[in-house]
Amino acid sequence: MIKEQYEDLKMKRELRKNLIALKQELKEEQIRQEMLALLDGDYSVFTQLLEDSEPKVRKNAAIVLGRLKEDENVIPLYEAYKRETQLFVKSDYLSALADLDCSSCRQELEQRLKELEQYQPRIEEEKHIRKELAALRKLAGKGNPHKRHRFQGYDHTWEVILSTGRKYQNLTAEQIKGGRITILNSGVRLVTSHIMPVLNIPTYHELLFPLNVRRISGNPQETAKALADSNLLEILKKAHHAEDDFYFRLGIVGSKSLEERSNFIKKCAFALEKETGGKLKNSISDYELEIREGQFLPLIKLYTFENQRFSYRKNVVASSIRPEQAALIARLAKPYMSREAQVLDPFCGVGTMLIERDRVCPAGKMYGIDIFGEAIIKARENTRLANKEVYYINRDFFKFTHKYLFDEIITNMPGRGKKSKGEHDQFYGAFFQKTEELLKKEGKMFIYSDEKNFIKKQLRLHKGFTLCQEYSMDEKDNYYLFIIEKVD
Repeated sequence: MIKEQYEDLKMKRELRKNLIALKQELKEEQIRQEMLALLDGDYSVFTQLLEDSEPKVRKNAAIVLGRLKEDENVIPLYEAYKRETQLFVKSDYLSALADLDCSSCRQELEQRLKELEQYQPRIEEEKHIRKELAALRKLAGKGNPHKRHRFQGYDHTWEVILSTGRKYQNLTAEQIKGGRITILNSGVRLVTSHIMPVLNIPTYHELLFPLNVRRISGNPQETAKALADSNLLEILKKAHHAEDDFYFRLGIVGSKSLEERSNFIKKCAFALEKETGGKLKNSISDYELEIREGQFLPLIKLYTFENQRFSYRKNVVASSIRPEQAALIARLAKPYMSREAQVLDPFCGVGTMLIERDRVCPAGKMYGIDIFGEAIIKARENTRLANKEVYYINRDFFKFTHKYLFDEIITNMPGRGKKSKGEHDQFYGAFFQKTEELLKKEGKMFIYSDEKNFIKKQLRLHKGFTLCQEYSMDEKDNYYLFIIEKVD
């Protein structure tokens, strides 16, 4: 097929159709190699099309040259970029250059970036200028990665919000030593001159800095101006002892549709760059702060802390529980735990539940079982980084045997996945039967599950267990923590 397309292009037949088809096929490496062999170093068919009178032909010819990934096409692409008059095409030349060695023209590209950052586009130009800026920054970053900041403001007084959800704000507040505390609907507001200990509290979701903006309109430009006029830049300067540029991401909370949010974010982020004189630069990946703009209170989240509260958790799998949720479970269950207990997690994943359990109440021997071998490998490394000792076994829990009984079983129950409701019900029945064999009398189970009814059913069927306590773990009452004792 590519040979026919190439021949048609040489004869100037159906240029756009053949270029579009070819650029899609060139996403596959095998096709790229076949095309290179066919061209044998002669790219003139495509470089000539960079001067075609039709902008969309130039655009697609540039993309094809980029996907060929041959450095000798840098100069033709860059020269075409400089002479291009259609704004909607310019970013495609830059995207084509992204996988090539652009060192010969990087200085000029960086100069163009500086000029464009100072340019005030007309409304009809804004969309295309945004795309060109993003592509230029990507190219400039390859040769000169931006400096990453580190939080330096540990000696300052800060107002922060610890988000917790609506159920367990007090549990997080109890761990704060000093400062002025206010309980909010979904978190804890704190004014403190000792932020370092706060960073190590394990049970909050996020640490956020409120901005002194109380009312923001629904207009992207007005929102950007309000954010720029707030204490946003002051916080960044104070937190990092720096006045240079920061890379940010903007998030919108509210009832807007996905498309409406996307359009708002693009326009507002671009306007915020202009309002701050380029001190803030929008980035979709390598950002240092996230600005949350919502209906009530704009917030920022910094990614510049050397946050150590879950530093051990280097590895995860798709089903891994969030570490702050595991920490919350462990604290709720702590009154029922015993020091030096023999503890088993039958579906241990990467070890988070066992590690967090041991952090609130030092255990004796701990065992983790998982049928997923990759999870066991990752659990071992996480546990080593946490400076804990756990015996991990790659095995089906229902085939596991042990020479002595356990004091505690703690686990995040596996999700239903592809099992039917009936099959999952049977799984819970088998689980209770197996734990009855492995748990000591008066031993405790701490079960985190989204199947409340299955748990209650098994408690009715297994008279040797009694429910000590249950906690709803989220606002929608989807997940529960069950604390169960074996009584017989």
